[in-house]
Amino acid sequence: MLTEVDETIVSISGNEEMEAIALLTEFSDEQLSFDQEQVSMTRGWLELSKQQNSCMFNKIKTAERESVAHFSKYPISVYPPLRLIVMSHNWDLFPKEFDLANFPADTHGQLGVVKDRAYGDFIDEKIKRNPHQYYIRGGMGSSNSLIKMLKAERVKGIIEYSEVVDAFLRDNNQSLDYQSIPIRHVTQPIYGYIVCSQGEKGKKVIAEIDRIMGLQSFQEAFIQMHADFFGEAEQAILIPELERVFSQ
Repeated sequence: MLTEVDETIVSISGNEEMEAIALLTEFSDEQLSFDQEQVSMTRGWLELSKQQNSCMFNKIKTAERESVAHFSKYPISVYPPLRLIVMSHNWDLFPKEFDLANFPADTHGQLGVVKDRAYGDFIDEKIKRNPHQYYIRGGMGSSNSLIKMLKAERVKGIIEYSEVVDAFLRDNNQSLDYQSIPIRHVTQPIYGYIVCSQGEKGKKVIAEIDRIMGLQSFQEAFIQMHADFFGEAEQAILIPELERVFSQ
């Protein structure tokens, strides 16, 4: 398993990044086994094309990516919509719903995003069209680096999940007084899938993953993992969404 901390949508448990993968292994009757190799965002997709038995975790589905990898039928993670994360004392610099087409004064080049990360079609298009408006961070651990930069006030905001920020602070025994601002037109949950190398080996692994995730017992355990991690407000959105996805 090629793990990219920059796009891994925070672990379901909040403290073990591969808990969902461990759940897959548990339900596979030892048919699945994964070794981890940490790679950068860009290298991950390169290695996936070179290694016939490689997979990656929590990948957002795009047409371009589907042309170079096998995607699992079901998402391995479902998360609330992305938000603009800002320091509380800078909250008044931004509207209560942030519009990516209308940056406030003095914030151009000051909103952190991760290089080559997929944020979904809408945000990806905005970044691609006007990259100069963002602070684009590459390399290993870019998401965590941006959280540190926000805390040091080297950027005015970052596009991230609140849960990712909370998990980072919890894991590093830190605190941060921040606000989570909704982004206009970004209202849907985000799905992260498992992807495996093209070719027969990758296809067989994805087929086994799909079989396991189709089991009612797995689905019940998987939904419970999400329920244990999220608060009531997020559960009200995500649990029905997971039930809908698994019913298809």
